[in-house]
Amino acid sequence: CAVVGEDVFLVDRVMQEKDILLCLAARSGREKWRYESPSAGEPSFPGSRSVPTVVGDSVYFIGSFGRVHCVDRKSQRPRWSVKMSDRYPDAKTPKWGYAQCALVVEDIVFVTPFGSETGVAGWDRKTGKEVWKSGPVGDSHASPTLLEIGGQSHVVLVSKEGSTGYTTSYCPKDGRILWQTSDYYNRIPIPIVTKVSESRIFVTGGYDCGSKMLSLEKTDDGYRASEEWAIAKGTQIHPPFMIGKHLYFLANENSNHRVSSKRKSGGLSCWSLDGKEIWRTGDDPFMGRGGSLYADGMLIIQDGENGTLRLVEPSPTGFKLLAEANVFSSDLTSKKDLKFWSPMALSSGLLYMRGQNRLLCLSLKR
Repeated sequence: CAVVGEDVFLVDRVMQEKDILLCLAARSGREKWRYESPSAGEPSFPGSRSVPTVVGDSVYFIGSFGRVHCVDRKSQRPRWSVKMSDRYPDAKTPKWGYAQCALVVEDIVFVTPFGSETGVAGWDRKTGKEVWKSGPVGDSHASPTLLEIGGQSHVVLVSKEGSTGYTTSYCPKDGRILWQTSDYYNRIPIPIVTKVSESRIFVTGGYDCGSKMLSLEKTDDGYRASEEWAIAKGTQIHPPFMIGKHLYFLANENSNHRVSSKRKSGGLSCWSLDGKEIWRTGDDPFMGRGGSLYADGMLIIQDGENGTLRLVEPSPTGFKLLAEANVFSSDLTSKKDLKFWSPMALSSGLLYMRGQNRLLCLSLKR
């Protein structure tokens, strides 16, 4: 969900029928208003995919089958609504549906048709009209990410086409490619990229495709990206955090989640910036593929298997658990993994955590 002032925005879905944008009161959870859009069919793993983007009096979101919406916060009516496959007949829905958040950079909303002719596009955020479009880059479940590098805005996207992976940086104003590398491949890209420094970017994912540190070199012609080092471990859904001089992430994916003997290879892990693992929690605790936040010097981690909330002090000296609470205890069943995979939101000391059936608001204030 996205929190703006006293409003909480999230996308929900009625299976086989429609996408729903909900606006809730931040402190009570009371529904203030909703906007519904018909959407037939259902992607694999039913449900909504992305987080809304709020810019001023507009809310942008992308439905599972690629309909992009701009909704007026005051009237709760659409200013415009365009399905990507209507505008780009070559557009193809990724395996698990469109999962991208609508990235807005100044007056451009960055969208991802993932077609055989049009890979990404920039639309005027006020009218929904196309401003520019790029060539194909395959598809992805990762969201485009805005990074400031060398005083310039870069929109970076990880994607794959067949057996080739791409990490591409676009100029948001005109769609010009600032740099691109095929050094990193993931067959199902999901996490966004992590900026390590002005000259280094960390890319990662699951499905036994590992992670890589990419080096960026400024040249007379722009930038050149290349591999600096690679590791076999990765994080399947959520991105790492760069804290101090170390990277922290849940090194959990399908292969070690499903095989009990491999769980000790996962858990929360700490890595040096030259690609060496400093420590890991293994299966004690494993924490699945849940989301994380970093705030007030703490890692706030939602256990992806059972929803347990943990507060952790990030330190290269080892795992330091500050507190934990099984806040979704009433939802627990005998299942191994209840897929608490949604990203959390933190605002004014209130933490918003989403499960498959509930949205909780917890106070982290002392």
